[in-house]
Parts: sequence; structure tokens; C-alpha cells
Amino acid sequence: MANRQKSRAARGARQAFVERVKAIDPLFKRGDLKAFWPELRGLVAMAPSRRDLALKKSHYLASLAARSLLRDDPKAALAFLDFADESLDSNQLTPFLLEERQELRRQGEDVLRARSPASAPGGKGRNV
Repeated sequence: MANRQKSRAARGARQAFVERVKAIDPLFKRGDLKAFWPELRGLVAMAPSRRDLALKKSHYLASLAARSLLRDDPKAALAFLDFADESLDSNQLTPFLLEERQELRRQGEDVLRARSPASAPGGKGRNV
């Protein structure tokens, strides 16, 4: 009986997380990041000790970073990745999810570096 209650509670927490994502994602899609960030913080604060939700949170934050890169907003992408680094316990995550975020961070940093005046021809950036 106790296992059934735990299982129901786990499903309930996962379902609550999914419903919250569905409720806040339209804010992101509209580009309303000012309204989105407080909602995102609330989402990530849900059930911090639950590994299954940590995996979902990491993937969602990575997807926000990826979508920000597609929108040509590398600063927002890096902000989502920084938030993931600050908010999630990396010990709860898989190597794949950690690598996913590292790759997205590299892409965002590459875009910013390419846009910096120092990287332009004749700029004062480092020569490679």
C-alpha cells in the first residue's frame, strides 16, 4: 500500500510539473521573458530532491537555451544555462544532459565571440 501511495505521489508531482510547463511555455513563445522568468524560477523550485524532475528541468532549460539560439538571442540562451547550473544538482543528472548544456553553452559563447568587435578583422582580439 505504501508503494502505491509513493507511486501516485510521484505521478502527481510529474504531472504537476508537466502542467506548469504547459502553462508557462506560451510566455516564452511570445517572447515575454520578463513575465516568464518568475514562473520559471517557481517551476525549477518544485520538488528539488526529486531526481526524475531534475532530469526534466535540465532538459527543459536546455531546450529554452536551444530555442533562444534559434531566435538569435545567445545572451538569453546563456542566461538559461547559467540558471540551470545554479539551480540544479549536477549529481542528479546524466552525462548526456550535462554535455547537452555544455554544447549549447559553447554555441552561445561562439555566437557572442563572433559578434564582438574584438573578433572583427582589424579588431584588437587575440590572433588565432
